[in-house]
Amino acid sequence: MIKALRYLKPFWLSVIAIIVLTFAQVQFELALPDYMSGIVTYGIQYSGISDPVPQALRASTAEHMFLFMSEEEQEQFQKSYTLYPSGSTEMADLYPAMKSEDVYVLSSPDSSADFSSSFLIVSMLESEPAAEMSGMDSQALYTMLETNPEMKETILSKVSEQLSSYTEENQKSASLLALKNEYAALGMNIESLQNQYILKEGLMMLLITFLGSLCAVGSSFLSSRTATGACRNMRADVFRRVESFSSEEFSRFSTASLITRTTNDIQQIQQVINMSLRVVLFAPFMGLTSLFKVMRYKGMANILGWVLLVIVILMTITFVMTLPKFRLIQKLVDRLNLVTREQLSGMLVIRAFNNQEVEEKRFDDVNREITSVNIFVNRMLATIMPAMTFLMSFISVLIIWSASRQIDLGTMQIGDMMAFLQYAIHVLMSFMIVAVIFIMIPRSSVSATRIFEVLETEPMIHDPNDPKTLPQENQPITFHDVSFRYPNAEESVLRHISFEANPGETVAFIGSTGSGKSTLVNLIPRFFDVTEGSITYGNTDIRDVRQSDLRDRIGYVPQKGILFSGTIESNLRYADEAASPEMILQALDVSQSKEFVDRMPKGIQEPVAQGGTNVSGGQKQRLSIARALVKDPQVYIFDDAFSALDYATDAKLREALNRLVEKTKATVLIVAQRISTIRHADKIIVLDNGEITGIGTHDALMKNCSVYQEIALSQLSEEELA
Repeated sequence: MIKALRYLKPFWLSVIAIIVLTFAQVQFELALPDYMSGIVTYGIQYSGISDPVPQALRASTAEHMFLFMSEEEQEQFQKSYTLYPSGSTEMADLYPAMKSEDVYVLSSPDSSADFSSSFLIVSMLESEPAAEMSGMDSQALYTMLETNPEMKETILSKVSEQLSSYTEENQKSASLLALKNEYAALGMNIESLQNQYILKEGLMMLLITFLGSLCAVGSSFLSSRTATGACRNMRADVFRRVESFSSEEFSRFSTASLITRTTNDIQQIQQVINMSLRVVLFAPFMGLTSLFKVMRYKGMANILGWVLLVIVILMTITFVMTLPKFRLIQKLVDRLNLVTREQLSGMLVIRAFNNQEVEEKRFDDVNREITSVNIFVNRMLATIMPAMTFLMSFISVLIIWSASRQIDLGTMQIGDMMAFLQYAIHVLMSFMIVAVIFIMIPRSSVSATRIFEVLETEPMIHDPNDPKTLPQENQPITFHDVSFRYPNAEESVLRHISFEANPGETVAFIGSTGSGKSTLVNLIPRFFDVTEGSITYGNTDIRDVRQSDLRDRIGYVPQKGILFSGTIESNLRYADEAASPEMILQALDVSQSKEFVDRMPKGIQEPVAQGGTNVSGGQKQRLSIARALVKDPQVYIFDDAFSALDYATDAKLREALNRLVEKTKATVLIVAQRISTIRHADKIIVLDNGEITGIGTHDALMKNCSVYQEIALSQLSEEELA
């Protein structure tokens, strides 16, 4: 799978943009719980008061605080606060109590000064429990403290001892509650203060959500384009590699397997690349950042540890059990495609032999096997979601139970509990996403392995590093003691083949089935390379030139006529897009196709179905010959291309072809089974068991080649041969 990531290289700018957008999205999303915690804690619980430093104080409260401050602290207080005498109208709208009493207002905050402890002591002494304990009201208590330093020290010691048992969170909570009472005494609008805080934080949350959504949309868009583009390039590379395969490589990969690899396997890789760019980046960013956030709550962070351990164990078990099954699934998909393709292409034969039930069982066996494996894999995957849901519900209950105890002790705020719960869910969701990815990666790894089996297969036939140039004019084709053996075969198919085909000559090959005729002519366009000996075009070994240069000189007609979906004209122009209308008409005329094409409603614009299924075998063969003629090559190879033609059409075609060859001086190589097709050839080569048993004209071979005589007499009478 790692090899597949190299296809992301052309899209490196998009990948960087995806990483940045994903990271930004995570930061925006993880900022929301803190804002929510602030709304719950400060906006609701403390009525919008979030700063424990008093913004304003009644002068009476400040005077009481001076009792518990050092002279230095009192000086700092005087520098930080401005005293507004009663009756002042400057800030009376904010602090209505200013109309009747003096008020201190914070003017220049000193970050080094901390008046919260003295303010907290005053608020504690003015509380009802303190009055009940001392048996006097707060004013009398302060009067006594001013006149009795020893009692002041005693009370201060007790209060300090009580405050020392408070956590930092307890002290902040107590300060904020005391401030709420002080602000109420100043006549401040607490409800307005609360609404302003909630509105400000809420608008900030909406802005963060909007920005996070923009990042998510941008990241998804870029990741989809990048994954699609990368797999488009991969698919193109696979297709180009398959196009360069020789017959030897095609014997290693079935057609059904190559189709599966080019479609289904690359689709699997595309999905994983898309998820990798979008989700796999998102999950670690989210999980790690959430873990850092969770670590702020040290008393509860260990809860996640055990749950994460269970998730890792679950992922490992699933990974180990599903990986072999994913490999099996892709092989079964190959088999299913193979069986389906064979049955669809051979439907007429199946019906002719009444083997529908046999083929149904064959298909059903593969179908049931792939269904069984898929059910097993889906069951494994189906257990993950309920397990994760259970773990998330379990940890939510556990967090609430544990946090409620800490809230009861005053060591945690309700908002903090809610934020921690969200962070914990983010961590679990991230690990769950990683778990799903780890399940998808094995299947994509199998697909990637199958893709790179194709991409890393080096064709046995390749162009030379320093190719030679073929001469412009047609040259003789010469076989020099050529032998050929198929890969992994024990015996050679062709042995010691030597002959020469000159420009303007028609050379025919005949022999019994399996004698090597088609193999011999397939060596010329280098569909195979010779095992021993050499083939030259003029004085140039065909292995020393580019395959494209060599095949540009050849017009090839295979045994089985192959047409492509489109029109008759598009099939003919497949040989030469720039062919003139005159050349197309000439090719149709020589190939004896003009008659049936003219009868078609749309002529050469008549649609051709895939594989040419809407024309007869003879018509398909003649159109294949016409396509080769449109190319106007220097060498024609007809590999048993006249077998589907009747005798009359065969004779007319050969006569027209001979006239064309006399004019163009092209070399014609014909593989045939019928004596009537080749009896007028300039040179007939008789093959038997991979060896040449005779070379000459029809008349010469009838005199001195027994193999040729047997073939001829089996097809024609002595009178016809004479």
